[in-house]
Amino acid sequence: MAYVTMSTWKLNSNVEDEDAMWRVIQEKYVPATKALGALDAKWVQTGEGESMIITVYADEAASNAADAKRAELRSQGSSEFDVTMTGELRGEVKAST
Repeated sequence: MAYVTMSTWKLNSNVEDEDAMWRVIQEKYVPATKALGALDAKWVQTGEGESMIITVYADEAASNAADAKRAELRSQGSSEFDVTMTGELRGEVKAST
């Protein structure tokens, strides 16, 4: 069954061009996440200056195999956008459409 990681993020400062930030995420970070073996990756704006990244892998082993590279991407994104990861959840999908 699929395995999901969800991480929450908060901007540390105001973004001058939010549209540009989302373009960089779409063009750089989504493909990079997919290259780690993710089946799907979604960045969701959850509030002002807050977001969640939801990443789906084939199984827990695939997610675990991506851990080190995912940590590198998170570090790079943290620096590029001045954001802090505020939490993470992980788990096996038990039901879906």
